[in-house]
Amino acid sequence: MHKLTKFYLLLLLAVIIAGSALTYQLIRARKITVKPVETPLISEGYYDITIEDDDPILGNPGAPLTVVLFSNYSCTNCQSKYRDITAFVKAHPQDVRLYIKNTPQGGMIFKANDLAERAVFCANKQNKFWQFSDAVIENKQTVNENNLSQIANDLKLNTTDWLGCLNSDTAIQKTKRAIDLAASLGIDQFPTIYVNNKKINLDKDLSITDMLTKFIVK
Repeated sequence: MHKLTKFYLLLLLAVIIAGSALTYQLIRARKITVKPVETPLISEGYYDITIEDDDPILGNPGAPLTVVLFSNYSCTNCQSKYRDITAFVKAHPQDVRLYIKNTPQGGMIFKANDLAERAVFCANKQNKFWQFSDAVIENKQTVNENNLSQIANDLKLNTTDWLGCLNSDTAIQKTKRAIDLAASLGIDQFPTIYVNNKKINLDKDLSITDMLTKFIVK
């Protein structure tokens, strides 16, 4: 009986010690502040982005900062980023050069997207890419060949050449190469932006203007 009592006393003591240790750990854990891991502004990886001779460029061709925007004309956020970035380039014409990779999205909107991408590509052949692109973005009507033809007329393009280009294999292949390039880079959302071949994290709580300002070499 004495041995049994001693056993229970030792067991009780062990429980008390274990409970005290657990309580200490819980109190200590409450005092630990876990700092969230901050996502970097720009990726560490280097992306090989093909720039073609007929890709539209805005800004200084020899600028130290190269921005590549993968975008399309049906995406509201793409339109917003397009406006912000082009305005930034115009404000810093010697520091930045911008290339656009127009990449139609799939699904029901692909046809209109694809048509718009080919339309601006053909406008670029007459040195009116940026004017045409601005007009498509500001156009509140449904994108179709009639509306795009009206833009071509307003910009005083040679509409015969423009229409001949619109459904040409050259225009179709240009769009296809942009789609293939986006797929090879693993792009699954638009817009996607690269600065000097590194991907920008658009989830950061910064405007694209503030982001780009950080990269300008002084």
